[in-house]
Amino acid sequence: MFVHNIVFRNNDRFAITTLLREIGENTLNHNCWNRKLNKPRRLNQFFLEANEHGTKLKYRYPKKGVHTIMEVDKYELPECGWIRVKVK
Repeated sequence: MFVHNIVFRNNDRFAITTLLREIGENTLNHNCWNRKLNKPRRLNQFFLEANEHGTKLKYRYPKKGVHTIMEVDKYELPECGWIRVKVK
């Protein structure tokens, strides 16, 4: 029997750009360094993912897959553009 978790994802470029400006380059670089991740280069590979535990900023690395960069619950989050997705 498969258990599917429901998450909400947001890929809106304007919302992510606004959030990244609020976070700041230093904070983003610090979180990537702590998680031993390369600095993200492409805006279209960022997305937000929310569930009952919180909202996370994630990035799709070309050869490494999807990694969480940081928790973003304390920042202003977008109200529109959320899509419900089933994940394993």
